[in-house]
Amino acid sequence: MNVRQLAIIGAALIIAAGAFFWMRSQNANNAAQVAPVVAAPKAEMALAKVLVARREMNIGDRVLADSVGWADWPLSGVSAAFITQQNAPKAVEDYENAVVRLPLVIGEPITTSKVVRANAPVSAMVALVTPGMRATAVSITAEAGVAGFILPDNRVDVILTRAITAQSNGQNFTRTVSSTIFENVRVLAIDQNMATTKDQRSITGTTATLELSVGDAEKLRTADSLGDISLALRGYSDATGTTVSRTDALALLQPVLPNGAVVKGQGGPNGAPGGPNDAAKTVKIYRGGQ
Repeated sequence: MNVRQLAIIGAALIIAAGAFFWMRSQNANNAAQVAPVVAAPKAEMALAKVLVARREMNIGDRVLADSVGWADWPLSGVSAAFITQQNAPKAVEDYENAVVRLPLVIGEPITTSKVVRANAPVSAMVALVTPGMRATAVSITAEAGVAGFILPDNRVDVILTRAITAQSNGQNFTRTVSSTIFENVRVLAIDQNMATTKDQRSITGTTATLELSVGDAEKLRTADSLGDISLALRGYSDATGTTVSRTDALALLQPVLPNGAVVKGQGGPNGAPGGPNDAAKTVKIYRGGQ
């Protein structure tokens, strides 16, 4: 290697070293000029204390002291129906022994539409009846394979079966008529059971309490005096909507009989048989297609 090559190599090393130190000094200056970034403090979410369920509760349950409690809830999500500690600081004590009208799950806010306070001595049934409706009871008997499958809060159809005794051409004959008089009726209770436990699948009872309007309750009493009342259990897919009163139920009307036949007896509508002195009536329960 001659002198010229050594000189070139030396010059290149000097230039590279100079560039290295120059860039290092520039980076240090830039770092000193950049101000440290400080994260802005996060705004705290506004919360409210809301009364919630501490355990699962079913329709007709009584609220115990440890069944409800206060829980933090985002203020922006607090509904006017919620019970807040700010508006009702003694709600835990005030709602003790209240009656549950709608099922509640753990952590669900308590509302006045789901729980009815028991400030005065009132029965649980009074709290369960929908405003404007009435609770009316009918006797029931169980038949093989169907006993107990109608539970509180199920929906049923009410069927009237009656025998019409008529006279035609000097001869008596009897005609049996069955008609659905109400559809989608809510069952409030079986005997005095207004709710079922988590794993309960049947209740054997002798009385079913139904929820009907004032006029429909009167219609049911009339039907009960005319013949046998049966309940047909509706499936969950058919258990929505309101109760329907069938105005075209043939069993409630005087049938049109052939050859000028005349219905015998008094006590029912339009001279149809029946009355308060009829033999005791029973209610048969049918489940699904049975």
